[in-house]
Amino acid sequence: MFESKSSYNNPLADRIAHSANLLESFATEMIQKKQPRLVKIGKGLLRTIFPMINFVEEMGDLLRHKGIHTGGSPEEQASHLLLSLIEDVHQFSTEYHSEQLNTNDKLPTLYEEPIDRVDLINAVEQSVKVTDLLNDVIKDPNLAEIFKIVVPEDFECESTEELERLKAFISSFQTNIKKRVNEDIPEFMFQLMGEYWEIRFGDNIIRLKDSKGLKYINSLLKNPHQPIRADSLTAPHVAASKVRDGNFSNEVSEKASPAYTYTPDKTYTEMTNKILEIEYILQELIPGGDKYLLAEKHLKVKRKERSRYFNRSGQERPHDLGEQARQSVSTAISNAKKKINKGLPELNIHLTNFLHTGFECVYEPPPDNLKSWHF
Repeated sequence: MFESKSSYNNPLADRIAHSANLLESFATEMIQKKQPRLVKIGKGLLRTIFPMINFVEEMGDLLRHKGIHTGGSPEEQASHLLLSLIEDVHQFSTEYHSEQLNTNDKLPTLYEEPIDRVDLINAVEQSVKVTDLLNDVIKDPNLAEIFKIVVPEDFECESTEELERLKAFISSFQTNIKKRVNEDIPEFMFQLMGEYWEIRFGDNIIRLKDSKGLKYINSLLKNPHQPIRADSLTAPHVAASKVRDGNFSNEVSEKASPAYTYTPDKTYTEMTNKILEIEYILQELIPGGDKYLLAEKHLKVKRKERSRYFNRSGQERPHDLGEQARQSVSTAISNAKKKINKGLPELNIHLTNFLHTGFECVYEPPPDNLKSWHF
C-alpha cells in the first residue's frame, strides 16, 4: 500500500514496473499453458492464446523503445526483456547509492526529483518476483537454452549445465542487489518523513499518511519490553523524546491526575459550597464587566469540575482510571494495523503477536524476533 506524497513518477521506476508486469503476465500464461485443465478447445483456447500475443507485442515495443531490436520466439523476447530488467534494477540501485553519497545539493540529479526509496524497494521486489516466476517456468532444459542469453559469459558457476547456470545467476543477482539496497535502506524501518511514515519490514516497504496510531506504534517500537501507560501515549504535552525518560510515566501521571484526592461526601460538599460562593459573588458584580466575566468563567470551570466526579444527584461517577485513554490508543493502533496489513501483512502479524495494548501498552518480542528498527 503506497500512499503517495508526490505526483512525480520516476521514469526508470516506471519502466521497471512495466517490464516486470509484462514478464509476470507472460510467465503466468506459460504456466497456465502447461496445465491441461486450463487449455480447452474453442473459446477457451482463444482466451489462452490472445493474451500471449498481446504480451509479446508489448515486450517487442518496450525493447525497441530501449534500442534493443530482436525478433524470434516469444521466449527469446522475454529473455531479452528479463536481461533488460536486471540491468535497469542494477542501474536504479547504483544511482540511488550515488545520490546518498552526494552531499553537495548544488550538483544536478539525474531526474527531476531525487530517487524515492519506496520506488527502489518496490523495483527490487518486482524484479525478484518475476525472476522467481520465470525460474518456475524454465524447468525444461530445452527452454533454458533460449533463456541462457541472460547469463553473462564471464559468470562463474560450479555447474556447466545451462539451466543450473541460469538459476545460479538469478540467485546471485537477487542477493547482490538486495545487499546493496539493504546497505542504503534499513530492512526494518519506521520513519516519519514529513507527513508520511515510510515503513519497511524485510523485502517490502509502504508509505502511510501520518496518524495517531502510527505514532503510538512508533513509540512502542522504540521502547521494547518497556510498558508505557496509554494515557502517557496520548498526552499531547509530553514530547515523544521523553518516552525513554524513567520519570516519563510519573510526569504524565501528575499532570493528568485529578486535582482532588478526596472522600466523596466531603468533596462534593466542598465543591458545591465553592460554586455557591462564586454564584453569590456574581450577584454582587455588574453584569458584563471584566470581574463579572472572569467570575462567570471561573464558575463554569468549577461546575464542570464537579460534574466530572459527581452526577446531578451528588452520586459519585465511576472512576475512569485511564479507560478512555486505553480505548483511544487501542482503537488508533487497530486502525493503523489495518492499513499496515494491506501492504505489509507480515508486519501486521508481527505486531499482533508482540505488541499488546491495554491500560499499559508494550512491544515485547522474544530475542529471536526483536528487529533492529531504524527510526
